[in-house]
Amino acid sequence: MDSKLLLYSAILFLTTWSFSGLPFKEIEEIPGQKEIPAQEDASLQPDPLPRLDPALYHLTAMETAKAPDPILAAYRNGDGEGVSAFFAALAGSREIAVLILSNASMYDIAPALAFALCWEESRYYARAVNWNKNDSVDRGLFQLNSQSFPELSAEDFFNPAINTQYAMAHLRWCLDSGGSELSGLAMYNAGTDRVIRKGAPKATLDYISRIMAYRKGIETLFNTEIAEQPDLPNRE
Repeated sequence: MDSKLLLYSAILFLTTWSFSGLPFKEIEEIPGQKEIPAQEDASLQPDPLPRLDPALYHLTAMETAKAPDPILAAYRNGDGEGVSAFFAALAGSREIAVLILSNASMYDIAPALAFALCWEESRYYARAVNWNKNDSVDRGLFQLNSQSFPELSAEDFFNPAINTQYAMAHLRWCLDSGGSELSGLAMYNAGTDRVIRKGAPKATLDYISRIMAYRKGIETLFNTEIAEQPDLPNRE
């Protein structure tokens, strides 16, 4: 028989024998070799997380959601200059940043939401104008509508202080009427009656999505640039 064939037969025989349940000769223990302990049953390991009642988790989550906006809290509680400087850099204008921050604080609106709304509406441009199909006109930083605010003159719309105050007051009303930020933004964009009667159109949903995404970006950047930085003795 060919030598290679004999070798293959021997390998096949040994392989079959090893899986047939027949024991091999025990390997002698090497002096100094440490015994590897068997892995402990995972069920006996201590739980790394405390086991809380699901109701307690729910309660904690709800209470956390009610916590004051951290940026607004920082603005109100002694770090107004740092917050103002951050948003001045974001908006490219200290005047606009201070106006939005002061009115957001007055109407208890999260600054990141207010600035994200302003970016979506006008890119922080105080003389932005948009003509609508119904012949109404949106003007200014927050694109206030001429039909919604008939008491304002053209120059009032373009006045950053007036436009911002009316916008924040109106947004606060929309948030309270809608009961949530999403519904409030939908009402700000599409109108209260339209949202209540027919819901928000897709264009409005896309509008909200862009605002919320930009808001998240602002909050992330703020945490990196301001909140996580150590206190500086001469910050101003």
